[in-house]
Amino acid sequence: MSIFKKKLTVNEAINKAHTSENAMLIDCRTKDEFNHGHVAGAVNIPLDKITEDRILRRFPDKETSLYIIGSYNFRPEKAVKAFKKLGYKNAIFGGNMEEHYGLSLIHISEPTRRSYIS
Repeated sequence: MSIFKKKLTVNEAINKAHTSENAMLIDCRTKDEFNHGHVAGAVNIPLDKITEDRILRRFPDKETSLYIIGSYNFRPEKAVKAFKKLGYKNAIFGGNMEEHYGLSLIHISEPTRRSYIS
């Protein structure tokens, strides 16, 4: 048994979020980066928008598993810490988009209100 916890890849995070009950995939990059391409089904919550009021409205159940993906510039590790500070014990690092190959990104011309929190 290793003392180091294995970090998930973006693919693993996508699979867990889509196959687990009470789980969400969160992309903590900026709205612009999200709009240029994102994982289908991911919710955009930029790192600077993680506030108690916004998050509690969106995710009232603090037992929800939150798989958080990002980029080197918008670090998911920081978002995980922010969610844990708000009481979300199941906030999980989900990888950096730059490390991921073969990802099916979607491009959207008009942002959808459901996809991101502003």
